[in-house]
Amino acid sequence: MIIIFLGDVMQCELCGKEDKKLTLVRIEGVEMQVCSECSKYGVVPKTYSKKPKPKGIVKTNPNNKKTTSYGRPRRDIFDNLKTIVDDYGNIIKEVREKKGMSIKDLAKKVGIKESTLHKIERNELEPEEKYISKLERELNITLYDEGNQEYNTNTLKEEITLEHFIKVKKK
Repeated sequence: MIIIFLGDVMQCELCGKEDKKLTLVRIEGVEMQVCSECSKYGVVPKTYSKKPKPKGIVKTNPNNKKTTSYGRPRRDIFDNLKTIVDDYGNIIKEVREKKGMSIKDLAKKVGIKESTLHKIERNELEPEEKYISKLERELNITLYDEGNQEYNTNTLKEEITLEHFIKVKKK
């Protein structure tokens, strides 16, 4: 897009050169009006268009309303996120005591300070992932609640609406 300003002379937003004819370009994500010499440093922005709508299967339900189902919902990064169990400190302490180990012994085997292990056992400090795996191996326990929620595609026969998540009180 070239902008021609018939009145006063305009300044290039990049070099400051005065010019009657400026071009709108995008330089490092910023749209600027620049002279012909500076326009080589950017690209002319394309016209903006809407993203295409996702294609789904359109079905008519018994109430003659059209619904669209998209099959299986997309997964996000939190679907397989490992979370540590709530009472990790109590579990570590109980198993350590059952095995007859002192805090000093376990800390040495895992490779952390005694004070750090003591804080972990009191749930004051959440252990780093590398120490969690060492504690699990040393004590033969599992400290993670894994978020492995699988989606069943057969259950999505109709469009999911807000009604599926709330309880409607009838008067």
